[in-house]
Amino acid sequence: MPGTNIYQTVRTIVKKDVLRRVVSRLGIEYAIRVSSPRSVDEVEQALREYLRGADFHVIAETDVKAVHNHYKLNYPEYRILKTVQAETLYECPMASTAIDIDPNTGVFLPPSIVIYELDGETRVSAVRPSTLLALFDDPDIRATVRELEGILWDALSDGVPEATMLSEEPPVTQDERRGRIKELIHPVLNLLDAEFTFHVSVDRPRPVVTTELREALTHRGQHVLAEVGAGSVLLAINPGQAHKALAIDPDIGVFAPLSVTVSEEADRTHIRCVRPSTLLIFFAQPDMQDILLEMEMLLWNALTALPGATVHSRQPPLTPGTGQRTTGGGLPGGLGSLTKYRPG
Repeated sequence: MPGTNIYQTVRTIVKKDVLRRVVSRLGIEYAIRVSSPRSVDEVEQALREYLRGADFHVIAETDVKAVHNHYKLNYPEYRILKTVQAETLYECPMASTAIDIDPNTGVFLPPSIVIYELDGETRVSAVRPSTLLALFDDPDIRATVRELEGILWDALSDGVPEATMLSEEPPVTQDERRGRIKELIHPVLNLLDAEFTFHVSVDRPRPVVTTELREALTHRGQHVLAEVGAGSVLLAINPGQAHKALAIDPDIGVFAPLSVTVSEEADRTHIRCVRPSTLLIFFAQPDMQDILLEMEMLLWNALTALPGATVHSRQPPLTPGTGQRTTGGGLPGGLGSLTKYRPG
């Protein structure tokens, strides 16, 4: 396990406290949220029809209720749709352009929309792309981020029947000032050298590495639910950690399943995934922070366990301060069931 030094300590404090307070004070949301009195099935059907009308395709989907069946729990409806403006990931102009400019963008693709049942209504949440303005300074990527946020906002507000908008933060397409504020976080993260991905490479062909990667992830409790982009992205999730995270905040599902990208570059196969500690700036709940840091360590262990892996990341993972206090405990109930974290 990597040791903790003063730089890691500072990064942890900044992510868990300083930047989180800034994000909270500015009202920066990580998801676009609406609610509807219609059923989950009705909402999903209407949303899919709206997306098709905008030339978007659902290229992967996860039924979280089915994933949790082995826990024998009465789990509510919860579905995750991965969608892009094409029939495949790399045919999508926005996705392919961003990845060509910076391969690290692939760890955030395809974007997620979650549909779930809570408190007698259907909630729909989509990841808010403008959060990436703090991570990328390329003007073309930032333009793509703004465009995608406007599309997702319209999909939820116009495509969900009888939608009530729950988000208080407008899309950056309607409030450019907020977009510029998010961009100003980028130099702070650069100053801290706060990487948002893990990155390793090996000198074997991609098909071989993909098989090895699946085994390494599975060995550490990460279930590979699907592949997109002809195996260039593995969608992975740890059911136990996901169950506990969703009991704290169901909308964290907009970051799930995690995308682990596999690409061939300069005669080597490169593997990247997001650092879960990047999400610490959005979550104040100690249990959620425990889960994210434990997840970070497991993903790091999986990637660095690949035979002959060269580590390109400059920083090791942030070390969980509480071991498995949260992730090793008993399972809570369903969505939002940890009432100490329920709003109001």
